[in-house]
Amino acid sequence: MKRLIHQVFFILLIFSNILLSQEKDFEKDKIQLINLARIILNGETDSIRTVANKEFYENLLTLLDTKKSYKYKFEDIEHVSILQPKDKMFKIFTWFLPYTNGQYEYFGIIQKCKKNGKKCRIYELETKHKLNKQFANKKLEIDEWYGCLYYDVIEIKINKQKYYTLLGWDGNNNRTTKKIIDVLSLTKKTAPVFGASIFNNTLKRIILEYSSKYPISLRYDKKLEYIVFDHIEPIDGISINNFDIYAPNLSYDVFKKTDLGWQLETNI
Repeated sequence: MKRLIHQVFFILLIFSNILLSQEKDFEKDKIQLINLARIILNGETDSIRTVANKEFYENLLTLLDTKKSYKYKFEDIEHVSILQPKDKMFKIFTWFLPYTNGQYEYFGIIQKCKKNGKKCRIYELETKHKLNKQFANKKLEIDEWYGCLYYDVIEIKINKQKYYTLLGWDGNNNRTTKKIIDVLSLTKKTAPVFGASIFNNTLKRIILEYSSKYPISLRYDKKLEYIVFDHIEPIDGISINNFDIYAPNLSYDVFKKTDLGWQLETNI
């Protein structure tokens, strides 16, 4: 009996040492990611930032491909957004590479796993398009991504189908900024898809483009279950689609969460 107890204790000791070693390796890798992220943001030249971003991307992919990586915490990595819905079906990592001319390039990775963190799949988001109104009513595959920094995820269920609503930001350029409401759909066998007809204005995603001189709010109110955002319009009242002069008009628009999807109400 004593021998059995000693054997069990020895096995547990080995197992705990393995876990401790894995945690130490992760912390070491995370520190490297933190340092690279700082260079991406603050490097003196575009070349320095681009090289750091390439290394950051490769290191993050390698780390996400390791066992138990789904349970790792990635706090403290500057300017990298890591979102996970309540049902823990996936994590989405997005970040940007800022160029010295005021433009941005975006990168994204989706890690989809079972709740226990096993049987994970990695999806790399490939930027092909610059997001504009012509993409407001299109479904986009992961290799057709437009690029942005997502900062919130909201689950919504419609006819027993679950969707994940994403709120995003795109610095765009020196003249205009964009806020985005998009929808992520997941199935067991296929890659994630962006865009879905769950808005009552028939669009598959919402794109708000406005003058970079005027900050606007786009957020989710958990108590009301509303997506709330500034109503924007051209300052002169007539220059439709001249987004360089779009600004908030001191009223708000909302999307109400319902069993039928997101229902729009304007100028509240």
